[in-house]
Amino acid sequence: MLELRLMRQFVVLAEELNFRRAAERLHMSQPPLSVAMRNLEDAVGVQLLDRSKHHVRLTPAGAVFHQDAKRILQYTAQAQERARLTGLGQEGSLRLSFVPSAALDVLPGIFKRFQQQYPCVRLHLTAETTTRQLQDLRSGRTDLALVVGPVLDANGLTVEALAPQSFVVAMPADHPLAKHQRQVSMRALAGEPFVSFPDVEGAGFTTALLSVCRAAGFTPRIVQEASQMQAILTLVAGGLGAALVPASMRRLHMDDVALLDIADPDIAHTYDLVMARARHNDNPVIDAFLRIASEETGSQA
Repeated sequence: MLELRLMRQFVVLAEELNFRRAAERLHMSQPPLSVAMRNLEDAVGVQLLDRSKHHVRLTPAGAVFHQDAKRILQYTAQAQERARLTGLGQEGSLRLSFVPSAALDVLPGIFKRFQQQYPCVRLHLTAETTTRQLQDLRSGRTDLALVVGPVLDANGLTVEALAPQSFVVAMPADHPLAKHQRQVSMRALAGEPFVSFPDVEGAGFTTALLSVCRAAGFTPRIVQEASQMQAILTLVAGGLGAALVPASMRRLHMDDVALLDIADPDIAHTYDLVMARARHNDNPVIDAFLRIASEETGSQA
């Protein structure tokens, strides 16, 4: 096995073609450099240098070895730097899954800032329901998941909450409670049918929905379920019921749906977005992404 130290010494000597100047660049004396070059030639098995009192030249084998040695040293330096950057979370990849509603307003700012600070990190993104996200974390298919909290079964996971997100009420645009209004009382919705997210696919979202309704004094009568927010809005537009949806849904601008603020100041109408990771996952990029997500959303995660 050739030592990288000998290769570096040979490359400097091949550039200088002078033992004295090469030794000065290497911060060593000439005799040890001469010994090192003989050891290198013994290890390679051929003469690499044509020496005389008046000159030093590369043999044909030495010229070939010089080019290959430079490439090896360059690759070694690159490997060291990439390992260093990866260990610091500045290079590598991150497999991130997220609930689709977060893609409308939470994630774009995080992605932009992350890309500015970590341009060498590659993101692999998937949009999934919360249940599938947690399954993928535990199986190692993803590194980090942005889910709707609370995470009721956090076994084997570490969870960090971002800043709370607001609910709004989605109603058919021609509903009497929606006409010419920008807000509605949750108590006025006690008798309305509701469209919701399936509990089996998003227990955190369903828990938050029930909490808001129960704070208003009723349990929602859920008549339809859909596993995507856009599908929920489509059902609302069709007159099948009202729904609590993230305020980010305002960005979709559906003509047949009115999105109303909740008018009750005494009722908390927020839900948590949570970053979850498997405890055993030591990908250093995770910490870098979590730091930026926390800063961008103003949370204390």
